Formats: sequence, C-alpha cells, structure tokens
Amino acid sequence: MFLSDLLNDYYAPLRGVSARTVRLYRFTLSAWADLLGRQPKISDLDELPVARFLARRLEARSTATAAKDRAQIRALWEFAARRGLTDKWPQIRRIRVPERVPMAWTTEELQRLLDAAGERQGAIAGVPAGKWWRAALLACYDTGERIAAILGVEWRDVTPRGIMFRAENRKGSTRDLWRPIAQTCHEAIEATRASRVLVWEWDRCPSNLWRHLGMICRAAGLPDDRGSKFHRIRKTHASYAAAAGLDAQRLLDHASPKTTRAYLDPRIVRPPDATDVLPKVG
Repeated sequence: MFLSDLLNDYYAPLRGVSARTVRLYRFTLSAWADLLGRQPKISDLDELPVARFLARRLEARSTATAAKDRAQIRALWEFAARRGLTDKWPQIRRIRVPERVPMAWTTEELQRLLDAAGERQGAIAGVPAGKWWRAALLACYDTGERIAAILGVEWRDVTPRGIMFRAENRKGSTRDLWRPIAQTCHEAIEATRASRVLVWEWDRCPSNLWRHLGMICRAAGLPDDRGSKFHRIRKTHASYAAAAGLDAQRLLDHASPKTTRAYLDPRIVRPPDATDVLPKVG
C-alpha cells in the first residue's frame, strides 16, 4: 500500500485530520517520492530509508521543515504499526530544532508592508488586489489570528467593532473567538465588500498566498524569508500588546505560556536586563 493511500483512505478520516494538515502530509510524501523515484510505500517505513530521507531534507531544507517531516512520518508509521500493517515500529532519530529569537515587525516596517500591499495590481476574486491585501494584513495585525482563520471569515462575521472567528476555521477547532478591530481595519474591509460569502476569497493555488506576500515584502524593502510571512504579523500583535501590559497568552489563545514566549520580540517586549542594574564602570 502506498503511504498516500494510507493517509487519504485511513489515517485522515479515522483521525479527523483537517484538509490543510492533509496537504502538509502530502508535501512530505511528495518530497520522499522525489528521493525514491516512486511513491513511498508502507514497506519503506524502516529505519534506514526514513533516515536517508530525513538526512536529505536536512541538507535541502530548514531544520524545522525536516522536523515536521519526521513528525508526520512517525505519525503514519505508528498508525500503520498499531493496525498490523507493518511489524516494525518507528525507529527515527530526533531532530533538534534551534530555538530562535522571535522577530516581529516594527511599526515603521509594518507601515511599509501595508503601503506596498495597497499598491498591488490586478484583482483577487473580483476585488482590487491592493484593497484585498491591505484589509487582510490589517485584520491579521488587529486580531492576531492565524491566516487560516482570517481566510475563513465570512461577511456575517464582521461588525464595525470586531470579527467573529468560528471554531471550524481555527487551529484545533475548539471554540469561537471574537476579536475587536480598529476603525481603519473595518473601513479597509468594507472597501472590499462584494456579493460573496467569504471576505477574503483566494482564487489561486493556496500555496501561492505566501509567495504573493513575499513579493509584497520585497516591494516594501523587507525580508521575505519563511520567518517573515503571516506569523511575523501575529508576533507583532503579541509583542506590542505584551509591551503595553496585556496578556499575550490570552490574546493568542495559547494553552501554554511557553508557546507564547516564542512570539514575543525582545526588542519590543523588553524586560529589565543586567545592563540596567549592574554598577556603571569604564
């Protein structure tokens, strides 16, 4: 059995995996297929073939991507072993992902990003691209929500004072979340209003969304690496809120404060440090 069939026919429906997560698994299996020259099978769930694939991924992609691939292969492998589809259990070396300093956009950088977004040409689902992007990025900034939740917003969810993010569009799908927005954000959203259900309908390949944001970053003279996409705006929201004394963990709806700490840019959320208390010398 191909691992893609295991994923689509058994793992995803039995585990209730979201369509977005299934796409991520498919990316991993596609990368493995490129190395093998064929689709990976359950018989490839063995220590050496998996180790070779992960080693290649560590050479070609980031450590975080390789760690994601490892986690997904392990999940499929355990699923297959528990159901007797293989008599081998996961034997995969750990991939340690370095903990990076969180980087948010400064206010000046975010303004440049918004200005560049507003100058985008063309149309997205019948809406001028500049208006579409500016409204989307302002909503990301004001609410701190993930882009998947933003894209799931319907016109019925938007009011002049805030946006309702429905559980089925949010990570974990556990509960609805209401977030206030500024008047400028609401005005930007209203400027895109048309007869459609979704506020931010994306009529292109889903993965192209990040590529287009990268083009906006470059137009603004900003980095366009993987750490400078939508999650950087989420970190900006959390960092400035925390610097003002708000509870960033609550705003981001994180279960653990440890998770939230990875979102707080120390340049913005600056606790007292040694240079503030050490006697001055020199």
